[in-house]
Amino acid sequence: MSITVQRSLLKRVLFRLHWLAGLSAGLVLGVVGFTGGLLGMEEPTLDALNPQLNVSAANRVALTPDRWIAAMRAANPDKSVRNVSWNGDDQAVRLRVAGKGERGSELAMDPYDATVLGSARGAAFFATVEQLHRTLAAGPVGKQIVGASTALLILMVVTGVYLRWPRRRHSVASWLKPNLQAKGRGFWWQLHAIAGTWLLVFYLSTALTGLWWSYDFYRSAVNAMAGVPTPARRAPPPSGDAKAAPVSVDGAWSAFRAAAPDASRATFAVTDKSDAPLEIRYQTADSAHERAWNTLKIDLASGQVISRELYADLPRGRRFVSALFPVHTGSFLGVPGRVLVAVASLLLPFFTITGVWLWLLRRRNEASRAHRAGATPTTLAVPKADTAPA
Repeated sequence: MSITVQRSLLKRVLFRLHWLAGLSAGLVLGVVGFTGGLLGMEEPTLDALNPQLNVSAANRVALTPDRWIAAMRAANPDKSVRNVSWNGDDQAVRLRVAGKGERGSELAMDPYDATVLGSARGAAFFATVEQLHRTLAAGPVGKQIVGASTALLILMVVTGVYLRWPRRRHSVASWLKPNLQAKGRGFWWQLHAIAGTWLLVFYLSTALTGLWWSYDFYRSAVNAMAGVPTPARRAPPPSGDAKAAPVSVDGAWSAFRAAAPDASRATFAVTDKSDAPLEIRYQTADSAHERAWNTLKIDLASGQVISRELYADLPRGRRFVSALFPVHTGSFLGVPGRVLVAVASLLLPFFTITGVWLWLLRRRNEASRAHRAGATPTTLAVPKADTAPA
């Protein structure tokens, strides 16, 4: 078999794989992409919808975490406070409250007078969007569907690059510039192929990182490659007994503010165990991304810092794994990266629509040719790979 025939056969096989994957996963990927794009705009949208969460620190003295927790418990007597998130002196403090067996919700509070400001406007909407993005709001079954579709996206990107490999492969224009003079099916193929080339890096990065949350075996393999042990699954949340008073953390919080005066964000879990150190994770304005956490462990009784772990000092493998989410969202490259990934995600439905339309046009053309020849085509016959002009 000649090399030309082998290449032609390979192209036919890859073409069939490409459109089979597209028809199988296109709708799911359209939903996952569109919701991912919305999530990329979550932070600025919530900031715009919730100006009340920007608090004035002028001539005011912030209350202590014990006061925040006590006030939130008083406002929600049937729930317990699980976690405290501090986002700087000019932002509302966030406390996660939950009843027995609940994941809970995050409520905002003015850190200077302990006024409960409630949930952020729009937070419930984005929580629903996130469920659609991760599991199609269908639980474990939906999670598996999303994971399989994400794997098929990688297959479509790889096969798509091979199928649209231009004759003048060293020409930048042949890779990236569409021929807008094309007509009919050729025009739609140009839009589908060229746009896919522009965005393939974003789709590969989001798909390869997204699989980390979809499959345990994939996560374990990535962790092993990075030299990071895969942590055990988190234990179920505590019972949420609202009557159990948490231990005082004011001394540890004062020690934290003294030890990390440049901190701009911090979070810690509320505890009722006085014999265990309080672990406070924090970031500064110079932190590499939103998952670049430094950690302080502070003795609750004495307020002494037991240990400090800086993100910059972590092994390369741990920093790699912690960066998977920022790479997935694009925030690893700051605001420009987040915007580009959001736009690419929002455009995934475009590839679903154009891909199905190209398939329908091909089927119509095949039926027309078969009719003229006096024959009936088989349902899914694919005589040759797509040869639309590049």
